[in-house]
Amino acid sequence: MKTRTTLKLILLTAVLAALQSCAFVQKFGGSKYGEAGSIGGLEAPPELVTPEWDESLEIPQTANDRVSALETYGKALDASVAPEFVDVSVRREGDLRWLEAEVDPVNVWPLLRSFWANRGVALNRDEPVVGIMETDWVEEIDSTNSGITQGREFAASRSKYRIRVEREPNAVTNIFLSQRKSELQSITEQGGVWSTVPSDPENEAEMLVNLMEHMGKSREDALFEVANAKGPRLFIDLQDIDGIPVLLVGDQYSRVWRRTGIALDRAGLPIYDQNRNKGTYLVDASELELPEGTYLLRNRYQVHLLSQGSQTLITVHYPDGESSKISEQDARLILNQILSAYRVFRTTGV
Repeated sequence: MKTRTTLKLILLTAVLAALQSCAFVQKFGGSKYGEAGSIGGLEAPPELVTPEWDESLEIPQTANDRVSALETYGKALDASVAPEFVDVSVRREGDLRWLEAEVDPVNVWPLLRSFWANRGVALNRDEPVVGIMETDWVEEIDSTNSGITQGREFAASRSKYRIRVEREPNAVTNIFLSQRKSELQSITEQGGVWSTVPSDPENEAEMLVNLMEHMGKSREDALFEVANAKGPRLFIDLQDIDGIPVLLVGDQYSRVWRRTGIALDRAGLPIYDQNRNKGTYLVDASELELPEGTYLLRNRYQVHLLSQGSQTLITVHYPDGESSKISEQDARLILNQILSAYRVFRTTGV
């Protein structure tokens, strides 16, 4: 008898507990799965707790890594991983100025992105693998009162900026900034007619000042460094060597390499690949403005630099894999465009 009574009490207790559990779920959790709320997080046992990230666990970058390490390191780079301050200084050769930053390209790239984003300038190219960043066209419109027509005269120009990044030994990064500029000549039914004009080194210098500010320099220090950076004189001449057009530059390879990269950008020959060890720039000439009555046989070319001690030779070829010899006309046209851009580097430097 006692056993039967005990069993009834146990059964009654189980039923009441089940009913109370249902009431609790309906009151606090809702009757639907989507309405259920969290009543506390689960705690992992101490032996399963994930350790906090330690930089010692990270595979270190070396000074010999390629810029392409940016891509393998993570494509989702943004300004949040960039250092707050970068030790940056100005280097100069003639009128060519560039920044030398004591930081790895992996860390400087987000800073460059945020620089343009803060200025409201969209990027047309963002390629950390080859170290090239290019903006869309930025238009400027100036208006002045005309004393003749009693109206207003308008002048429009537009600029496209390109940043090229190269890694040097000891985790130093060179940052080159160049400008392509064109002016509005007329307006037709099809739209505006733009004509390329020489880039303005002073405008490039001003943009370098702004970039140095973004990296943590005061504007006063940045202006002083850009204005007082010194550089050597420059000699360059287009010659024929055994019937081959050659640009002869009277300077060492490392400096000519830097100048040539900027000259190509200024000339409207955008770089789509480069190899400093081989001395080659691969360029796209499809949008190059040529003298009337002239044309190029191809759209893509290889610009090759060859060190000759205290001077450097620059020649033009078809890209690797094409066995055909470049025409003398094509080579001369490309080299003349580079020569014109080189002349922006004034030879009156100290």
